[in-house]
Amino acid sequence: MNVARARETRRFETANSAQVLQAAVGALQDSGFTIEETQAEAGLVTALKLTGARIRVQISVRRLPGRDATVARATFQRVVPRPGAMLAMGEVLDDPQLYRDFFERMSQSLFLTANEI
Repeated sequence: MNVARARETRRFETANSAQVLQAAVGALQDSGFTIEETQAEAGLVTALKLTGARIRVQISVRRLPGRDATVARATFQRVVPRPGAMLAMGEVLDDPQLYRDFFERMSQSLFLTANEI
């Protein structure tokens, strides 16, 4: 696994992928993101945050076959408008702290849910 993919991916020791997806949604909302689309059956969420720059994130969640574990992958992008172009361009954000903070929020949410706190 390359460095970027390792930074963007976390394994959670639960087979409940719906719970992991819900933790991702909660972590995004707690971080000020607006959920744009959720496809629970496919394990996908996209969200947007306006903070001077447009930050877009896509989360994919999938259960590991034959294991009691689920993997979540987050990709954060800065949306950069291109003058005269109809479509904007996305620059992948590679700030390790951004990913650590996001996955820490997810982990806290899953812990609180699992322990019914």
